[in-house]
Amino acid sequence: MPAYISFCTVCMNRLHQLKRTLLQNIRDNEDYPDLEFILLDYNSQDGMAEWVYENCQEYLATGKLVYYRTYSPAVFNHSHSKNVAFTLATGDIVCSINADHYTGRNYAHYVHDAFEKGNNIVLTPIDFFKTKGNHRPPGDVMGKVCVKKSDFLSVNGFDESMGNYGFEDYDFINRLEMSGVRRVLIEDPSFLEFIAHSDEERYSTGKLTGHLDSVYIHYCSPAITKIIFLYKDSRFEEGTIIDNYSIDADNPIFAYTPRNSRFEFSLKEQHWNTGRWNWNGSQDKMLFYPDTGTRFSFESYFPVSDPGIVQDAVRFRHLLASRSIMEQNLETKKIMVNPLGFGRDIIFKNFNHARKDRLAGDFFILP
Repeated sequence: MPAYISFCTVCMNRLHQLKRTLLQNIRDNEDYPDLEFILLDYNSQDGMAEWVYENCQEYLATGKLVYYRTYSPAVFNHSHSKNVAFTLATGDIVCSINADHYTGRNYAHYVHDAFEKGNNIVLTPIDFFKTKGNHRPPGDVMGKVCVKKSDFLSVNGFDESMGNYGFEDYDFINRLEMSGVRRVLIEDPSFLEFIAHSDEERYSTGKLTGHLDSVYIHYCSPAITKIIFLYKDSRFEEGTIIDNYSIDADNPIFAYTPRNSRFEFSLKEQHWNTGRWNWNGSQDKMLFYPDTGTRFSFESYFPVSDPGIVQDAVRFRHLLASRSIMEQNLETKKIMVNPLGFGRDIIFKNFNHARKDRLAGDFFILP
């Protein structure tokens, strides 16, 4: 008997992508009978509810598509939204399908066959430990993950302490693997197609740069750079970025064999120095008031004017927080996260916004 599978898509203000993928994905998997599509509208403000209501009635009526909406979130949280969607799913196997992902034809059959061959697995394109040198999927498809719902629950889902975009999938799969679940790579390119989009949309760097006043850097050496982010609310962050690939370039031992660092760049001491700043126009200088009392000289810093370098710096800053949590979970062999619970929210199903009895199935408080 075929396993019951749930394809879960969470979406916040990405209707332009969902219009291209959702119905296509349903059609591409219509031959698999025991399949549901879970769509979690994560408080979108771009007309998603209206579009689903007007264009998806056929699939809503049969239960092929189940539409859920929450009005709680003000900003998108990847870990929390995926935890909500996976919790709502009724399938034995739950799969994360981002709004910009195409499943590919007969992906449900592929998932079923993979779990038939090895029940204790997680399907992912993420080859974290680089076991296959020729496996280099695009970064955009790393969020495509399939796992047994029981295994998802056994590790308490995605780590909701990761507030920013990035590495929540890496961490989730690493913890599953530490719990004894075997990683199986999705290698077929027909199951790894996606809608290309800009870094600004991917990382929401536009929101971050909107709060940014300017960026200054100080080159200490070819491998070490100090950087300061000045924000419009008069706060600043200062830290030292290490280029792990060239840090030992002057050492003959490593000159031709770089260190085996997983990431090219890291932050020295794993934290930012913070404080307040202001511009003293009469003295034509900036004044800094660090929170820790640690002083530093600003005279040797230079402004970054290249928008591309600013975007790279903001992206690094944006991803570092979640990456650090992932690295810490891996180092401490932490399998279970979210000790106070996960995926909590108030959810409405299939456009029924009346707060009925929970048993009616139209209104949920999770968990």
